[in-house]
Amino acid sequence: MKRRFVAAIAGMTLLGLVAVGLPAQGSIPPSTNGKIVFGQVFPNLGVTINPDGSDKQQIGPPGSTTCTTWSPDSHKVLCNLWSEENGVESVQPATANPDGSDFRLLNPNLPLDLFCITWSPDGTRLLCHSEGLANPADAGLYTVRSSDAGGLVRVTATPPDHFDDGYSYSPDGSRILFSRFNSTGHGVLFSVKPNGSGRLRLSPPRLSVIDLGFFDRVGADWSPNGARVTFAAQKLSRRGFKTALFVVKANGTGLHQITPSGLGAISAQWSPNGRRIAFTSCCAVPQAWVVRPDGTGLREVTTPVHRVVSLAPVWSPDSRKLLFNRQRRNGQTSLWTANVDGSGLSKVTDTASLVFYAWGTAPVS
Repeated sequence: MKRRFVAAIAGMTLLGLVAVGLPAQGSIPPSTNGKIVFGQVFPNLGVTINPDGSDKQQIGPPGSTTCTTWSPDSHKVLCNLWSEENGVESVQPATANPDGSDFRLLNPNLPLDLFCITWSPDGTRLLCHSEGLANPADAGLYTVRSSDAGGLVRVTATPPDHFDDGYSYSPDGSRILFSRFNSTGHGVLFSVKPNGSGRLRLSPPRLSVIDLGFFDRVGADWSPNGARVTFAAQKLSRRGFKTALFVVKANGTGLHQITPSGLGAISAQWSPNGRRIAFTSCCAVPQAWVVRPDGTGLREVTTPVHRVVSLAPVWSPDSRKLLFNRQRRNGQTSLWTANVDGSGLSKVTDTASLVFYAWGTAPVS
């Protein structure tokens, strides 16, 4: 939640300054690229914006709203509303229209703090996380109805001195992808049924999933047909720890590394058409890259001109562009897009901090 997101920003800033079954071709029709939503801290801010930077719309009360993603049909934006009472911080899910109208706190009477991350594929449920701010025993992953945040279902119970990062539902909604980090930072990737049963380990003991804090959604991802999972992880080698991008079958078999250890990888996002995976390189000056799921076609999308860092790329709905954070050496941050071949680099907007974001199909106005 908020503490983790702040920690992630600090860690990724340090990273940038110190060194840090596949669908058939064309089987998934391309979607139209619409509006972008992003969430910011310092101050908390939820925004929708056109890809060219126009029609910037504030979502929810300024200073207390953080927006995360789109509903599956892009008719709604998922946000979270922060508040503090008697020195205890709380957060609850809210939704709004893309233009900021009809902003609605879903359930002011929720029994625990819930920061909601994403929607189920059918749009009826939300995947959420509790840090146990009021009661440490509440810490874990949950789902609630998207209509009223009712029907609370606990998916995981986080052990003491651990942290559970939720990523997303599988494309058919039958599983949830998450990582559990222990007190030393070692991360294990799992999938689990939405009712909390059937937990399946996807990463072996020799690998530690990369902890991106509150950039959790870009750390691992399902293939569009749900047959495989991609993730970034650290492994112990003769020269110390190296990071790389991996692909594993949804049943936990067939693990293979698809990027060189020297290049590294700290994020993983599968394109909507299933043909490529976008990731962030980890060393020297982190940049946005793409690669095919079999490890071929490795391409650097952004270049470290003036040592500008490019972080956490996500895909446009049509799989032809990437959306990502950029950070200059002086700490200035902004949101950018680029074509997959590296052309068409374009700034969407300046931001007050690193942000997290999603590209939807809500019509550009």
